[in-house]
Amino acid sequence: MRASRWVAAVLFAAGAVAVIGAQPPGGRGGPVPVDRDGLMGLLVVTNPALQAELKVTAEQQGKFKPLAERQQALGKRAAEILAVIKQTKDNNRLKELLAEMREQNERLKADVKKVVGETLTADQKARLKQVERQMAGPRAFQDGEVAAGLKLTDAQKGKIRGIIDDIERDGKELFTGVVGKNGVDPGRMAEYEKKAEKLAEAATARIQDVLTDDQKKTWKEMVGAPVDTAKLFQLPDGGGGGKRPKD
Repeated sequence: MRASRWVAAVLFAAGAVAVIGAQPPGGRGGPVPVDRDGLMGLLVVTNPALQAELKVTAEQQGKFKPLAERQQALGKRAAEILAVIKQTKDNNRLKELLAEMREQNERLKADVKKVVGETLTADQKARLKQVERQMAGPRAFQDGEVAAGLKLTDAQKGKIRGIIDDIERDGKELFTGVVGKNGVDPGRMAEYEKKAEKLAEAATARIQDVLTDDQKKTWKEMVGAPVDTAKLFQLPDGGGGGKRPKD
């Protein structure tokens, strides 16, 4: 999985790419191990590939469409705010704009959480949880639910924490220079993507070595069938929840 694409997809879904800006990644590009901020819900309503993975029905898509349209409008507003931020020297105006985006983001995420929670079936929610864990990469092992499910010992948690610390440190070093005064440098971002993916793969392998055979079996059950994560980063073409990707 391309870590930085996951970050981009998350920020896109939040409608806050322009406002938040790129941040040095923690772990595998800084993904959230569990859906702490409700961002997966935003991807459910906007990302056609994820909808296909969850087998979202046409009726369910209809319920998601208004939210997808709101997200699209919010993304456009974020771009407008970025243009103002680049030109204004008025700190009070800047604070007002950022407060506006935060408020709109929070309202949208709250509505998305409610609608997605009421719309998805139990099976779809279970698969979404598996996808979340796959997208979280190595940091998924720090999630309390995962740790409890695997019955990690204190010694194992300590070793995993050390591995995560290593990848966070190395990831931040790799990210240096990716973002400049004019925004993200495409060339450096592409280079970072490749190196960050290798870091994540190495970290996951090290964590697997920490697990017992029984824990490895449980982990496979917790993540389910592998997801083609490349498709999960396709952005919807339009505000109606997007088209499902072709096989």
